Amino acid sequence: MERLQNAKVLGGEKGLSNVIKGITIMEAPDIADWLSGGEMLLTSLYPILNYTEEEQREFVSRLADKGVSALMIKNHRFVKKIPDVIIETGEKTALPIIQIPQDIPYVDVLYPVMQELFNNQVMKLKYFKDVHDRFTTLSLMDAGLEPIITTLEELIGNPVALYDRNFVCMTPTSFHTTPVEQKERNVERVKIVETKFPYYWMTAQVTEPETKLVEQVVVPIRTVNRIKVHLVVTEAYKPIEDLDFIAIENAATALSLELVKQFAVAEVEREFINDIIDDLLAGKGQMMETVYHRANLIGWDLDRSYAVLLFHVKDEFISLSQKEMNKPISLRRLQSKTFTYLHEAIRSQFADGIMRSRSDTIILLLPVDQQEGKGKGWLNAVKDKAREIQENIRTKAKDIVVQVGIGNVAETVTDIARSYQEAEDALDLGGTLYGNESVTAYAELGLFRLLCQFPDPDALTSFIPASLSRLVESKNAIKNDLLHTLEVFLQHNQNAAKAAHDLFVHYKTVMYRLERIKEITGMDFEDSEEMLGVRVGLKILNLVKSERND
Repeated sequence: MERLQNAKVLGGEKGLSNVIKGITIMEAPDIADWLSGGEMLLTSLYPILNYTEEEQREFVSRLADKGVSALMIKNHRFVKKIPDVIIETGEKTALPIIQIPQDIPYVDVLYPVMQELFNNQVMKLKYFKDVHDRFTTLSLMDAGLEPIITTLEELIGNPVALYDRNFVCMTPTSFHTTPVEQKERNVERVKIVETKFPYYWMTAQVTEPETKLVEQVVVPIRTVNRIKVHLVVTEAYKPIEDLDFIAIENAATALSLELVKQFAVAEVEREFINDIIDDLLAGKGQMMETVYHRANLIGWDLDRSYAVLLFHVKDEFISLSQKEMNKPISLRRLQSKTFTYLHEAIRSQFADGIMRSRSDTIILLLPVDQQEGKGKGWLNAVKDKAREIQENIRTKAKDIVVQVGIGNVAETVTDIARSYQEAEDALDLGGTLYGNESVTAYAELGLFRLLCQFPDPDALTSFIPASLSRLVESKNAIKNDLLHTLEVFLQHNQNAAKAAHDLFVHYKTVMYRLERIKEITGMDFEDSEEMLGVRVGLKILNLVKSERND
């Protein structure tokens, strides 16, 4: 400023970069009570004329604590010399102490500074309006996420990207935005401006155009379903300034609206898809023409073959008391993270499949080539992929297991309901026969499919061979050990050595138990027909036990 050419900085030069947000005249010693920070104070020191050195030191320190930008003093009239203690305290607190010539009126300082501040505010308002109009136009045009990111990059001159809740890049506009290694947050970097969106700083390493550490501004954006995405701006070319935050805030608002819109559209589409799947699974023949019409609207080809797969999610730690009291078990946790993981895992293995969630089960309609579906190789490939999905979930949620049931291929759309029922039977029977993490195909159940035809499990007990019944009804102290040994022995095709390995007992122990079974039951292990009956009987026992526990 021309009128301040002869002003002198007496102390506090480190604070000369302070931002001035306002200017006022100090006319009372309690001025600090009315300050909000960023003001430059004009004073003759008359209000503190009678202060002791200690009081002057405390006064200047308090101004610095309140965030005053500078203390500009015009002395000579009341105070002939500016006290050294004020200069020293200004130097210590980085509060600039500036002496202005006696002939300069306050208005010659007040008016130019106020004009500059006013012009700055007008510029910000004009910039805000221009930026707001640009992002509003993008929202009204339904342009999508990428144009918003690209526009923001053009406005601030730095790379911008959108990351999902797992910090995986969704829409990069430059290679700069994908950090090679994310560092700890830079706690020394404070907020530049206040925005309605929270943000924080993060340090990252990039490799282009050269390997270096850069800082990023991360703005978390929450959508209506509480899924958080992250808007990330990288300081690759220049530091982020005040005006940049106006653009960032408007972009965050536009992104939030776009994500809400996408979520609403996805919800409508999902409900539409779910209705079609429900009609197919219910096998409503009279509605097939309507189903075909609705499927055509979303590009589904219902003239091809499909197989139904069921992925049933179970919590291993559900207490027996909850089952006994028939209490509803909250699936909120399962349907959030675990179901999200499961959806992603299924989509990665069966990209062309059609999914539908029901309670704790995900239903998959898997398109199948008719010739391919007739071979055993197709089924083996599907089971391998299902096991990979199970392993994927196991690594992410230790207390969750996924059981899989696979129906036969439905060659026509009207057979999808049958394939669904087969998948349910495979799921139920597979859990009984092979455990909670089984991958069971209905086509491979063979004789055990007959067990699905009996609505009352107790009626199945009549099919248990008499020899096995004698073992079940015996009072032998190790009856349960004998039953388990018999089951494992038959599973290994009557190989006692393999049975001993699985049972973690000595081979002679298995042979001793088999002799005891012969004594109690009179079984002939060489009779293949009897052994088939015993194997079926053991499965019936497990099925009845499982039903009674449920």
